[in-house]
Formats: sequence, C-alpha cells, structure tokens
Amino acid sequence: MTGISLRRAVATDAEPIRRCIEAAYAAARQSIPDLPDVTEGVEEDIRDRNVVVAADETSLQGVVVFGFERETAMIFNLAVSPDAQGRGIARQLLDFVATEARENGVWSMRLTTHRLMADTRAMYCHLGWQETGHEGNKVYFSKPT
Repeated sequence: MTGISLRRAVATDAEPIRRCIEAAYAAARQSIPDLPDVTEGVEEDIRDRNVVVAADETSLQGVVVFGFERETAMIFNLAVSPDAQGRGIARQLLDFVATEARENGVWSMRLTTHRLMADTRAMYCHLGWQETGHEGNKVYFSKPT
C-alpha cells in the first residue's frame, strides 16, 4: 500500500477532483434520484474555499471542501475514490479540517448529507459525528473539533 499525503488543492487539481467526486458518488447517484450534482463549481471551490486533497504517488484519492461560517467549520463536500475507501482517508481529511478549525479558534464542525446515504451516515457516526436533525432528505451532523 502506498502512503497518502494531504495538500491544498491547486487549479490543476480541478479535473482529478471532479473525477474523484464522480466516482465516490456514482453508486449513490444510481439509487438516489434527487441527489444533487456536487461536481459543479470545483474551480470556484479551489479559488474561494478551502480544498484539501489526499493523494498517493500515482493519483488523487480523496478531497474535502470546507470553509468557516461564523464559529463553525462547514464541510461542503467529502469524497474518497471507491478503490481507496476503507483506508482511513476520510478520517485523515476530516482530522485536517478539525486541526485547522482549532488553529483558527473554531470549536465546532457541521455537515449535511442525504438521508438515503446510509453508508455515509454510518461512516460519520463511526468517526464520532452526531446526527443533529433532519429536514426533508437532508440529515445534519455536527462534531466538536
């Protein structure tokens, strides 16, 4: 197994990020008709938000898009390539966000996922996130940093 390193995304990462997100959401998109397309705006995210990628020696394996709203770190998107899932990449990316949040005096993280994404919801719970509510098909999670 190759090692994973985390780094800030640059403009040339846009297409590999888009491919990673498409692959990560492919199965869910087949079974969840109202799942929004989260591959749009990657270039803007890299320019305007915090985007961190997880890569090994050969390819991009995961990405997290986040930002700070008031006193909360908001996770806007987290995706791990299907062939890299189960290697702790999501945990590494979320730990990066938590560390950066604490360094900026932010003590809370939040995210939203689709209620039908059972595996995703289970992963967040496994990583210590708490479901805090729901509205329609949205499920809200939070976690202290």
